Amino acid sequence: MKAIILAAGQGKRLKKLVLNRPKSLLKISNTTIIEYLVECLREVGIKKIIVVTGYKSKLIKKTLGNSVKYIFNKKYKTTNSIYSLYLAKKQLFNSNFILTNGDVFISKDYFARMINEKQSITCGIKRKKYLFGEMNMILKRNYIKEISKTTNPKLTNAESAQISYFVKKDSKILFNKIDKLIKNKLYHLFPASAYKDVLNKSKMRIKFVNPLHWFEIDNKNDLMKIRKTLNSKTKLKNFKNCK
Repeated sequence: MKAIILAAGQGKRLKKLVLNRPKSLLKISNTTIIEYLVECLREVGIKKIIVVTGYKSKLIKKTLGNSVKYIFNKKYKTTNSIYSLYLAKKQLFNSNFILTNGDVFISKDYFARMINEKQSITCGIKRKKYLFGEMNMILKRNYIKEISKTTNPKLTNAESAQISYFVKKDSKILFNKIDKLIKNKLYHLFPASAYKDVLNKSKMRIKFVNPLHWFEIDNKNDLMKIRKTLNSKTKLKNFKNCK
């Protein structure tokens, strides 16, 4: 079992907070976002963890040391996360693997449940209202029919939690599609743009996440919210282990 954390971006929406460090190294209680993710993945038994770095790469390497494998996206300023995933093709093609962004916090139990799945899945959040521009999904009987930032909010059934799990056969489909997108120089896309072939040729199921068990840190308000919620070692530990 493998996992990849995409952590190459600059996190520009956080402005001054990321002038001297990448977003994944922002502090939450007594840890950082990326240290937390790596720790959770290790504790559920994932031995090979790949981190794709870019902005302030040396700081991530200094923090994580030799506990993970690194891939450097030298084009991080001009590409999006689909290119970071593309760089890991050799390591992940024909493998079961978890894919997560380096700016999410989720209870460890979701990783533990993912690795026992027989089908590919994407974690999702139910919302009272879905907004245009988020990574929205259209579902049919808990299977994903569409996922993109241009999905019509009125047709949306769930919002992506930016964490997915791919089984071997689907990893081949995924990277074959990514190859085509990169060859067409569509570097600005998100990995979900390549999910379409998996949805059409195979199946991808939704795994709903309790909104209380998940955070995404996109902007200063998100950061303030998670720091207020997980403002002690005890609260962080409880969050990590909740089911």
